Amino acid sequence: MVYKLIILIIVIIINGTISMMVLPSDLNIHYVGRIDKTQSNHYYSFSWSGCQIIVNITGITEIKAILNSEKPNWFDVFINGQLNNVFNVTLSAPQQQIITIANNLNSNDIYQIKISKRTEAEFGQVNFYGFQIDDNDENFKLFTYKPLTNRKFEFIGDSIATGYGDMGKAPCAFTESTENVDVSFVSDITNQLLGEMSVIAWEGKGVVKNYGSPTPISNPNEPTLPDLYPYILPLSDNSSFWNASQFIPDVLVINLGSNDYTDLPYPPNDYFQVKFIEFVKSIIINYNNQIPKIFFICGVMVNEHPCCTITEAVSNVFNATYIDMPNIQNSSDDFGCYGHPTIIAHAHMASIAIPIIKQVMNWE
Repeated sequence: MVYKLIILIIVIIINGTISMMVLPSDLNIHYVGRIDKTQSNHYYSFSWSGCQIIVNITGITEIKAILNSEKPNWFDVFINGQLNNVFNVTLSAPQQQIITIANNLNSNDIYQIKISKRTEAEFGQVNFYGFQIDDNDENFKLFTYKPLTNRKFEFIGDSIATGYGDMGKAPCAFTESTENVDVSFVSDITNQLLGEMSVIAWEGKGVVKNYGSPTPISNPNEPTLPDLYPYILPLSDNSSFWNASQFIPDVLVINLGSNDYTDLPYPPNDYFQVKFIEFVKSIIINYNNQIPKIFFICGVMVNEHPCCTITEAVSNVFNATYIDMPNIQNSSDDFGCYGHPTIIAHAHMASIAIPIIKQVMNWE
């Protein structure tokens, strides 16, 4: 109760209205994805695509979230599983932005409210300071959130996995508003198979070489996805190492490598394969011998080069399942900004992957 009073005074000073706070550290708030909780007395932080904040709540007519962001980041708000609102956070720290995420609610009903980060880690760290409840809803109550299943998915990839440009239709220039991981193949797979996901993906990143790099192998000044993978906040604080035991997936899906071969000079094939294998080994070694089923995807936005052949060979090393996805984009409706898959093309990707995953996992 002491903490609530302290926060209440702060909100009065800032907003001039009486409100109550649900702190980020409240045990009834459920988080999905890599969340930095080291500043738990003040805020929780996150960067990667698809990070989610979920709360089950009743006794409210309106609820607000307090956040700030280093760069423009977009969010979806789902109420009881349905998209209800979209907002972006553009203010730079230490400023805070108070966002009304839901209103006109019935105080007698129980609502599941989910905030999902649409944009990728490239757009920087977001800080979540908690939920704000107006004083006329002072009898609100939180309930423990329980996932539908215990299924967990980890997706590792590049711009395709982030949903880069999937909200647009070619020809269009990319903006933050056109990127939406919530309608990408990773979310389609996770939602249809009733799981939770962690997405470690970044546009333009490769295994040993990034898109547009003038060198065929790793460049210290251009971190690749394996360089960024260990961190919770890859741009903000490279001391924020992720503890893999906090999220051990049942299913690990890797769709990576197309940027290595998008433009010349290509990396040496043997070098690419060795480094790809090393990267996957470095991931699964942290799962405390709880090795997930691994799936490799290749074919989307891939031209005639060895990427998919090598990816399949890497898949075989791990006795994993290789999913070939050539010709996914076969109509104008499949091309979003800068030629990336649209929502329609992402749904096609998911429709190919889901039956394969269900069969391997022996899921109904």
